[in-house]
Amino acid sequence: MKKDEIQQLELEKSGSFKKTTPKRIIHFADGDIMEEYSTEEEEEEEKDEQRMSSTPDPSKLSWGPYLWFWAGQIASCSFSTCEFLGGRFAVFFGLTQPKYQYVLNEYHRIQNKENDKEKERNGSKAQGAKSPNEKCYLKTGGPEYGTRQQDLAEAIPQW
Repeated sequence: MKKDEIQQLELEKSGSFKKTTPKRIIHFADGDIMEEYSTEEEEEEEKDEQRMSSTPDPSKLSWGPYLWFWAGQIASCSFSTCEFLGGRFAVFFGLTQPKYQYVLNEYHRIQNKENDKEKERNGSKAQGAKSPNEKCYLKTGGPEYGTRQQDLAEAIPQW
């Protein structure tokens, strides 16, 4: 704190001190206050942003740019309005749902029915794996059960 005050006094004495308002004042819980001043670079960046984002004053434009400016404004406003209303109408009329969802639902229902009938017909038969990571259980005593031992028995020649 004392360094800042000393620097301000030195600047006042030299005459090159200009009065600036702090950009931000931070009050700490222990009672300290910190003032943050903006630098020249930050001020230039802010001015550039204002120049880029600000719209030109239509009253100072000649006829050609004046008409072009208003045509752009009307087109931008119209597009924004149509986009907003189009989204609202789509939700209202249910156009956000898949077009043929009822066909897909019917297909899945039929597939489930067929799978249930197949399970009933097969009874306690082993079911194949539906995905590569799923275990496939084999019937006890079936040809696939214990194939490793059968392969070894076939590989050994009998006398």
